[in-house]
Amino acid sequence: MKRFGIVNYEVVTDPELSLQAKGIYAVISTYCNSNRTCYPSIATIADLCDVSTRTVDRKLKELKNKGYLERNGKIIKVL
Repeated sequence: MKRFGIVNYEVVTDPELSLQAKGIYAVISTYCNSNRTCYPSIATIADLCDVSTRTVDRKLKELKNKGYLERNGKIIKVL
């Protein structure tokens, strides 16, 4: 099974967003359903991106602060 994700153009071109945050956004996008929600674990994202879970947590906060995603517990909504 092939996975793909839709990455928002604004995310890719945002000069204030770190490259790691953009990559994590792209990985998260591959897990989203048609409602743009998903629930991959922090550990799964960290493994796929070859970074620590702490880095993933920081980058998710960066994306949330920029308004590119929302988190409600384990559920992530990509905006």
